[in-house]
Amino acid sequence: MKAKQIFTALVIAGLGGTGSLAHAAGPDRMAELETQLKQLQEQLEALKRSTPSAQEVAALRDKVASQDKQAVVAGSIPNSFRLPGSETSLRIYGSAELNMVHESKGDNSANDYSTFTPFMPLNGSPEAQRKGQTYMHARTSRIGLEAATPTPLGPASMKIEGDFNNDPRTGNSAVYGDLRNIYTQLNTNSYDFRLRHAYVRIGGLLVGQSWSTFMDVNNAPETVDFNGPIGSTFIRQPQIRYTHSTQDWGDFSGAIENSVSYVLDSSGRATTDGFSKVPDLIARWDKRFDWGALSLRTVSHEHRIEGALGSQARRGNGFAASGQIKSIGDDFFTWGITGGTGIGRYFNMIQGAAYDSVQQRIEMEKAVGVVLGYQHKISDSLRLNAVYGAQRTSDNDYTDLAIRNGFGGGQYGVNRRISQFHFGGIWNPVKAMDVGLEYIFGRRETLLGEKGDMSRINMMVRYNLN
Repeated sequence: MKAKQIFTALVIAGLGGTGSLAHAAGPDRMAELETQLKQLQEQLEALKRSTPSAQEVAALRDKVASQDKQAVVAGSIPNSFRLPGSETSLRIYGSAELNMVHESKGDNSANDYSTFTPFMPLNGSPEAQRKGQTYMHARTSRIGLEAATPTPLGPASMKIEGDFNNDPRTGNSAVYGDLRNIYTQLNTNSYDFRLRHAYVRIGGLLVGQSWSTFMDVNNAPETVDFNGPIGSTFIRQPQIRYTHSTQDWGDFSGAIENSVSYVLDSSGRATTDGFSKVPDLIARWDKRFDWGALSLRTVSHEHRIEGALGSQARRGNGFAASGQIKSIGDDFFTWGITGGTGIGRYFNMIQGAAYDSVQQRIEMEKAVGVVLGYQHKISDSLRLNAVYGAQRTSDNDYTDLAIRNGFGGGQYGVNRRISQFHFGGIWNPVKAMDVGLEYIFGRRETLLGEKGDMSRINMMVRYNLN
């Protein structure tokens, strides 16, 4: 109504102006003014017809308010939404996954639901004679939360993620012993929830649990098998990491990470005298190029015992380089080399160190590993992967100790060399789903020359909530 009153006042003012100008203007000017007046009157009538009533305005306002309350506002991170009344963006993600495994040769399911070549059955053992073991599990399904809030220092974000890949929930393990997994499958196939990631990040600072800074996740080859190839690093742990990013020179990272002193005694068993004093130290450099990517890393950590075996400490060191090389179309190579003396758990998997009671000295294992992969994309929905991984332990005082004291062989003995090959494909029938099929072959040889090999097929179906 106020708009109509203003418009009418303008018209009246225009009429008054017309009367005063009539004396000073000729017939042509009068005709022009009369035409303008007619146009103003037509616009006034149109305004009257289009202006809603007060009741209509109120109803429209209520409708808009109702829609605003129900609306989901997109957040500042991909696939997120804004929490009501907050600047925090929240993303919920995860996957529901089923794996079906068929062991065509050997049975390593007692050690791991996924390939674990360091402990594969040795030729002549009862496990090596078992063929055709088939089982299914959904324990690698996961769920996670990611959030971000703007701050004067940049976005502050956090991530919490877990899966169900933990020991079977069987109650009294002293009763069930090595049959815990079987008893779980007889009932509800329940597995304990397991923490994967839990960290906060602001700027280049990350505090919490995530992939170790020594592990190159970005350039790791893709496999259907959950564990992936041997010969590299696979570890998550608590840490404090800072990354400085530059435009021309790449990213420089430094971290202190959780220290775990894992030392075997002279018989090859893990001693309870393992003692950690200082965090592990890691430095890293990453850079992307037009042809691919490159990453260089180094780690230094302590092997220490304090207790009945005395007080001893030695530092283990490891080095790694990895990267990606673009190929034809969207195809690419991935590669990685990892090694060191006393690298321990930063290698998947060696024992790392053992105490020599005769020499009263901690001896450290020396090993090197390599991983090679190639991905060929047949289409946007189908890709093939060929991946090879291998690792080897070199002769030194550690291997001499293992052979002399009897833990250089056997099912859980020290390995001389291990190799593993994956060939498979992943198909996306729809955007949110992965269907994978992979053949895996592995070989193992201990320090005593004992050998074993395995052959299996792994099928996977996964729904991804992104």
